[in-house]
Amino acid sequence: MKNILLTASDSVERRIQRSMTRCVVYTDVLIHLWLILVSVEGWTYHWKENEKMTWNETRGWCQREYTDIVMVHNENVTRFLEKNLPEKSSSPYFWIGMKKINDIWTWAANGQSVDNENWAPTEPNNNNADENCVELYTNTNNKGKWNDDSCEHKKHPLCQKSQCPNNCTDRQYCVEQVNNVTCVCKTGFSGPECETVVSCEPLSAPPHGWMQCSAECFPILLFGGGLLNCTEGHDSIRSACRVQCPPGHLLLGFVEFTCRADGTWESSFPLMCASYVHFLIALLASVVISVFCGCLFCCSSCRRSKKAVRTRPETVNPAFEAEHTPLEGPLCSA
Repeated sequence: MKNILLTASDSVERRIQRSMTRCVVYTDVLIHLWLILVSVEGWTYHWKENEKMTWNETRGWCQREYTDIVMVHNENVTRFLEKNLPEKSSSPYFWIGMKKINDIWTWAANGQSVDNENWAPTEPNNNNADENCVELYTNTNNKGKWNDDSCEHKKHPLCQKSQCPNNCTDRQYCVEQVNNVTCVCKTGFSGPECETVVSCEPLSAPPHGWMQCSAECFPILLFGGGLLNCTEGHDSIRSACRVQCPPGHLLLGFVEFTCRADGTWESSFPLMCASYVHFLIALLASVVISVFCGCLFCCSSCRRSKKAVRTRPETVNPAFEAEHTPLEGPLCSA
């Protein structure tokens, strides 16, 4: 009976110990998650408060483990990080994904220049002329503000992970903000599903020529029996067309056309496939006309020169005239 009671007591004690161990582990995990991960519908933000890295080391770690070093590109992200990042009274703070590239502050993750700036007072000051990276303050007075610092200083890494859905089409790109993920139409497309394509002025093949584009499209009216195939349609954005003329013809105009996002073609009009025979005739005619005009000009110049010579008054050198004047005879007396 005693052995049974001891066994039962040991069993209860082991259960209590296991329960307490689980509780400690769960609490530890929750605290750990709170310290290094804040997840929202959109981005997830990750940091390591117990490690310090240079800016380049931070970005490399973020790219390996998540998506990239964090971009604090709007007020919503700033307020969110202010609320969730641990408060620190002094440096080191947290690296963010800003870097000076060609003297322009740039978001490293997408290469865009920084528009909405949130510098701390008197910043950026570029002390020692080497402060090309940015940290995020989390102290009481300047929480959420930026400070430029040397990229070689070691600070806590702060990363972001993309939560973009896979349902964005190839005509859309994903825009992520705190509590919001949206598929936005790329330049040149519009409509609820980006189904409308920006169109350019319809192209027509030149007389006696044709156009070859990057993919087949629906038929259009072509003058001169030309051929036209295109990517999205004969006049839609990203259509790239190449004009060709048949043997014995010379293309007068641009060879390639590309429809731009603003609805205009990169090249201009008009186009013409000129027959070499006609071209040579025109060239010969232009040479004949040029020679004829040159001859007329020369003849006219010669006539003007001769006329000027005939109408010029004769002048005699006075010394020459005195030398050849006969002397008067001697005076005779009566």
